[in-house]
Amino acid sequence: MFTLTIKKSVQMSVLLGALVGSVAVHAEAAPISDVVGTIEQMLTTQTQEMLVSAKREFVMSLQTQLAESIYDFNSQLGLSAENEGESASADEYSAK
Repeated sequence: MFTLTIKKSVQMSVLLGALVGSVAVHAEAAPISDVVGTIEQMLTTQTQEMLVSAKREFVMSLQTQLAESIYDFNSQLGLSAENEGESASADEYSAK
């Protein structure tokens, strides 16, 4: 009877030890998986924000380059028209 009580006590101790160990492992694993999940989510969010920012900067750069090209083209057209006007005036004076 005494041996049976000790045997049951040992079995209960082992069972409680395994249960506490299992709970401890799950308690540690849950925060780690939460941390990993949070890190993945933050990395995904930051990557998306970086892509949106890069796209915005790229479009703004293209718009700036296009505006500069149009301005230069218009300036050249204006200079060309002025030069043609001056050469026409010079032709009029030489014809007289």
